[in-house]
Amino acid sequence: MKVRIIIALLLLVTVGTTARVRQRNPQSRKVTPVERIVVEVSNPSSEYREQIVEIPLDSVLSRLNIPADSIRVREAAGLDVPFQLSHDGYLLVEASVRKGGVARFTISKGNPQTFPVVCHGALHPERKDDFAWENDRGCYRVYGPALERTGERSFGIDVWTKNTPELVVDERFRIEDIVMMPTIDSLRRVNRHQGDSLYRTISYHHDHGRGLDPYKVGSTLGCGAPALMLGDSIVMPYCFADYKVLDDGPLRFSVELTQSPRMVDGMTITEHRIITLDKGSNFNRMTVWYDGLTRPVGFCSGVVIQSEDPDPVVLGTNYVAYTDPTDQPNVHQAPLYVAALFPNGSVTTRRLQGHAVGAFPQYDGAPYTYYFGSAWSKYDVRTPEEWQARIAWFLRSQEAPLQVIMKN
Repeated sequence: MKVRIIIALLLLVTVGTTARVRQRNPQSRKVTPVERIVVEVSNPSSEYREQIVEIPLDSVLSRLNIPADSIRVREAAGLDVPFQLSHDGYLLVEASVRKGGVARFTISKGNPQTFPVVCHGALHPERKDDFAWENDRGCYRVYGPALERTGERSFGIDVWTKNTPELVVDERFRIEDIVMMPTIDSLRRVNRHQGDSLYRTISYHHDHGRGLDPYKVGSTLGCGAPALMLGDSIVMPYCFADYKVLDDGPLRFSVELTQSPRMVDGMTITEHRIITLDKGSNFNRMTVWYDGLTRPVGFCSGVVIQSEDPDPVVLGTNYVAYTDPTDQPNVHQAPLYVAALFPNGSVTTRRLQGHAVGAFPQYDGAPYTYYFGSAWSKYDVRTPEEWQARIAWFLRSQEAPLQVIMKN
């Protein structure tokens, strides 16, 4: 969610849905240091909003004349609030604003406190180079070069559920893939029944009270992977070749993923993705672009429709949504909600090759941004109707985002 705001002329400009403050030509005039900066975050809509707002770090540091490790951010009651310095030069703060209201934050010099990390991601070579990330709402993973070398066909983005704001992904990998699997494999060779029983006791494919991995991906887009199209055929993406973590909490996680070059209709194509997940959001922001396209082709993204339950698909004007039954509906009983959102428009939503997708036919490889995400019926979204309401609320926040002004 991005909102760019030109401070020098106090002109508010909205471009996306993340609230941003920008200053034009900050070096064109001298800045007299001040003791504090007041940031006002206003909500122009008629409903509650919360999001991560972005404030230019250079402007903050020059106005206060302090180093980046001496920032303190407080809310209206004077309590310290979590903040983060992003890789692209912003001070990130979480803002919650009532309808028509204004939230005020004070930025000053001080000793920053340590706050819990809510957004985090990492490579897991112990699981064939899986790369997984999470926030307080859910978890996601993509598959890496070690898996690709095995020949397994896993193309899309996986979804893991959780029902706690605490980080769970690293611990799940550690317990199952590092600590217990050698023991389980040894036990299975002696007693298959006991080995399988121990596996069920610790595996993240079963819910032990904090969520699980119930999503079937395989040779599909999973939840929100991008893909090129040739006519009505999806050119499935594959595993990433390289990665770079750009931001790693506490309020935002972002990673850049690059695929190996491959041939698509006579063109050597390289795909790049930047995925960003903020605290409190059910939706990841995906920006994707392709090197090597010499002529326009089709583009799409969406969610896989499972053969066990192909009916609960919603094709909106600028989104697709699905109630996924999970990989073991009769065991898990609690469905998973997934969606891909296209607030920038320009797509046609449809069913295609076992997916619900948003697609457009003429794409030249330039950066394109959309959103994908999930919710679990045993956590923050109980019904399909609630999921539809969550999607609609998010899309409305794109149209009327929070607005930010920075004052001395």
